[in-house]
Amino acid sequence: MSNIKKDFPIFTTHPDLVYLDSTATSQKPDMVIDGVAEYLRSSYANIHRGSYDISEISEKLYEDSKKIVAKHIGADSWREVIYSGNSTYALNLLAQSIWRTKLLKKWDTVIVSVVEHHANVVPWLILKEDYGINVEFVWVTDNFDIDYEDLKSKLNSSVKIVSLAHVSNTTGQVFDIAKVNYTLRAHYGNKKPLLIVDASQSVPHFSVNVSELGCDALFFTGHKVFADSWIGVLWAKEELLMKLKPIFSGGGAIGEVKQKSFTHSNKLPDKFEPGTPNLSGAVSILRAFEYLESIWGYKKLEEIEADLVEYSLEKFVKISGLTLIGSSKKKDRVGVFTFAVTWVHSFDISDYLADKNICVRAGQHCAEPFMEYVWQTHTCRMSLQIYNTREDLDLFFETLENAINDLK
Repeated sequence: MSNIKKDFPIFTTHPDLVYLDSTATSQKPDMVIDGVAEYLRSSYANIHRGSYDISEISEKLYEDSKKIVAKHIGADSWREVIYSGNSTYALNLLAQSIWRTKLLKKWDTVIVSVVEHHANVVPWLILKEDYGINVEFVWVTDNFDIDYEDLKSKLNSSVKIVSLAHVSNTTGQVFDIAKVNYTLRAHYGNKKPLLIVDASQSVPHFSVNVSELGCDALFFTGHKVFADSWIGVLWAKEELLMKLKPIFSGGGAIGEVKQKSFTHSNKLPDKFEPGTPNLSGAVSILRAFEYLESIWGYKKLEEIEADLVEYSLEKFVKISGLTLIGSSKKKDRVGVFTFAVTWVHSFDISDYLADKNICVRAGQHCAEPFMEYVWQTHTCRMSLQIYNTREDLDLFFETLENAINDLK
């Protein structure tokens, strides 16, 4: 683990830093930083239609980034991979395009869960506010898993979309999306609603395969998986992408433009990527997945995180007055821990830890409906990544206990 930590220069620049906020954004390894810098120094140029060398190199890197993403999510083709700004932008693009294509109409229903990040709630609420669709929330069980019986009870002919997080950004719970797909197929047959997956917290932690999940679309963001910011991934089945009318167009996303009309491109991924894309961001996501492969891939990541999760849970249960909002079992969860302390405000704890160079997050974590559901107005969240160590956790828990004692 210490060798892996050396791959991330932030810890050389700040040797006393204990970074436990990777659910918000991950740190970047040398391979990503150097890869982007080298691209900008040696071969940066706009893609499409440039026949000169650096343009062709730039385009190859862009396509290579799509290919490595497709490989790691089990997509049939890299052309099904659409780049956007981030997860939030990706779902807004998808939701508005679905509406524009009339795959959703007034009074139709979208089902989400109560634990969703706002990125998978607000885009649907916008359609509710503007066009009159319904948004239904599925509850969770006492152990923070999806309440599958509640889901079944809400399936009716008005449901056209089920859009769920793969992993909760507050509880760290891994939801069985394949089981959701099976439930939808059992109820609707081949005419099941679209199944959309927010993989923002799963792709950074374990291997994801869209075929195994049975989803129709999936999205995640690069900056949580070692890449730069403002590079997000939207994947959808080719059949769906070809059917959709994009909400944005122009540039290379068009077929032809006349004075009074235009047509969308019928090519993927061009149809959904108007204008110049984030080229250096695409290189960063290419190098990020190459970095993962260089350390033996997700197998190594999952192995390290499993040890840290188990160690963290052992520590959390020993702290008096602390409520862990999530499962206390290591099965079906990742290294995301949200907690509250009786009579101590989360921002005070966060500030106390920050003074000791320990980075956590305080507040509602863009999950306000869930916070209301569990009767919490503010909480702290500690989250792990491959560069964390048991020594990091020892310092965190020692300082957390001191904070509780000093702040009560």
